[in-house]
Amino acid sequence: MEIEAARSDDSRKELDSIQEKLEDTREKMELEALAFIEATKKFTSEWIKREIEISVNSPENAAFPENLRFHNKNPGESNLDLKELSLKISGIVETHLNHGDYWIHKNALFQPDSSRDYIEYKKEKILKELTLSVRRILGCATEIFWEEGEPENKAWVKEMGKRKYVCFLRFSDEMKTSLNHYFELLEELLILNHKIKEEILRMERQKA
Repeated sequence: MEIEAARSDDSRKELDSIQEKLEDTREKMELEALAFIEATKKFTSEWIKREIEISVNSPENAAFPENLRFHNKNPGESNLDLKELSLKISGIVETHLNHGDYWIHKNALFQPDSSRDYIEYKKEKILKELTLSVRRILGCATEIFWEEGEPENKAWVKEMGKRKYVCFLRFSDEMKTSLNHYFELLEELLILNHKIKEEILRMERQKA
């Protein structure tokens, strides 16, 4: 009986240790998710500013300034309120990215599989969903500055009631760095979760 009690105590300690590591990993993943979101805000702001500069300085808009939704004080300088731009973009990014649909660490219910195929599948799925979401973010941000009724406007199409950027999209270095760190932690999370399931099964077998 004493041996069984000692084994039970050891198993409980091991399980508690794994669960503590898992929660620590979740916290680190949350920080990387937030870092990706902040990097996406910066990426979107810089992207929109480039689009505005290109439009403001295009030969067509120079010849027909009435086509421009935002007018210049001086050549190459927009009247756009940069603080307002930052707040609106921040809101758009938060709405699209700061929830549990993309971030597996926020979801307590996921398959306890630590196989390489499953881990790579989850990475690919998250990357695909985030890429699609960032395309929609760029589309929504652009709608702030362009008049409606221009579906033919170069790189934009309508999808699910939102404009989606359909040209080649490359994440910024900051976005890639935080996402790569997130994926490294994702592997650790899935492995730890798998270990917890195995430890619970082992403890149940000991009781039987």
